[in-house]
Amino acid sequence: MTADDPPNPEPTLDIDRHLKYWKMCLQSPLPHHYLSNEGNRMALAYFIINSIAILTPHTDNNNNNTTDNNLITPQDRRKLRKWVLSHQHPGGGFSPASSLVYPLHGYEQSEPETGSQPAEAAGMANAPGTLFALQLLALLADEDDPERAFDGVDRAQTLRWLRRLQRKDGSFGEVLRLLPGQGWFIGGGYDMRYCYIAASIRWMLRGDVEEGEPGWVEDIDKERLTSYILSSQTYDGGFAGSSQEEPHAGYAYCAISALSLLDRPLQTTSQPPPPSPLLSRIRDLPALIHWLTSRQFIYLEHPPPVPEKEEEEEDPVNFLLPPLTSLSLSPPLIASNGRTNKVADTCYTWWVVAALSNLCQLQLLGDWAPARRFLLEKMAHRIGGFSKYPGGPPDVYHSCFGLTVMSLMGEPGLQKLDGGLAVPVVTVGVIEQARGELLRRARGEGKGKGKGVVELGLRMRGGTTRPGWLRGVN
Repeated sequence: MTADDPPNPEPTLDIDRHLKYWKMCLQSPLPHHYLSNEGNRMALAYFIINSIAILTPHTDNNNNNTTDNNLITPQDRRKLRKWVLSHQHPGGGFSPASSLVYPLHGYEQSEPETGSQPAEAAGMANAPGTLFALQLLALLADEDDPERAFDGVDRAQTLRWLRRLQRKDGSFGEVLRLLPGQGWFIGGGYDMRYCYIAASIRWMLRGDVEEGEPGWVEDIDKERLTSYILSSQTYDGGFAGSSQEEPHAGYAYCAISALSLLDRPLQTTSQPPPPSPLLSRIRDLPALIHWLTSRQFIYLEHPPPVPEKEEEEEDPVNFLLPPLTSLSLSPPLIASNGRTNKVADTCYTWWVVAALSNLCQLQLLGDWAPARRFLLEKMAHRIGGFSKYPGGPPDVYHSCFGLTVMSLMGEPGLQKLDGGLAVPVVTVGVIEQARGELLRRARGEGKGKGKGVVELGLRMRGGTTRPGWLRGVN
């Protein structure tokens, strides 16, 4: 390319093609590569439903948009909500897959407060499954009655279960298990993702109920969680599972978002949430910002294989700076990695951009166009969706986060995204209304609408007889 050549046109996001990809994921069996994710079906459902929501224009009574908004019909929404609610555990939380849910009679001996049996807890709820379930219920809410999005959710029991997932050092685990003679065991590693998930669930369900009021549940130890997160900043400014581990962009996002959510106002859809005061307590905020912005680099094409060379490098060395002799007038492609000296990945663009967004530092990224070109020219697939690496097949995880980052950066045609909860802003509004309805019921208000919610949940589980753990619940 020379200075006299016309500039390359900017690539476009083919929304119809991406919708066709997600329609295939929603309505057809996923490829065999997803078999290892059998225990994470709730996550797969979130990636699919959330992506469809991002790609679908929001309509209201005053909007006559003719775009097809029936990719998920009202009937399918009800079926999907029924499926999500069928994973709710009597001891609190949601199981991530149907294979981890017991039939109703399996919970007959469960204690109402803990959901435990004498030997061990029946079924298996976990933290990620619970967050994805709540997000799905909001994404699948009836557009004419959004405040009922959390109908059937046992708010108080889920919050009690969440509190038991917190360790003494303030961190959170993934699952609870009652070990004979040993008490409750908190499973799952020391993972910043669980801290973010806990903060998200708390914001979505807790509300402003004061101690002594109906519906009050003992809160998590917010200060210990904050201290644990802050203590996990590494020497170079990033975040990891501890200050002694390798920092990761995903962990940085989770740490920043968790701190933001712990102090986030309950109503934020009318205006963007203000920066959390907790973020000012980060030990070295300038180093964190520097570390995040340093995750961007000029993407270099993998050189063609040399015939004399028997073995190629396992990974393309695309994190190096280009030599001066290779500079051209062609517009660069900007990629992101998640760790120092690692290769490009679609999801890392999301983790980096969203983390900086939650720090209110997006302006430090400069021109978004080179990163946008990288996603659309190298990562977007011709059948729709995004791949993990250039030239790879699309998958629901990377396809979802390819859309979330483009939405966060204001891509035309996509719904505006909330960078803290990773769902459209309109869905956050649904969450706020649904939480408000749960709190009104807990306070004895709104009984007309709330009447029969327990029975509704039982019918969704395939029965009408209340098991022992539900006796006395109104």
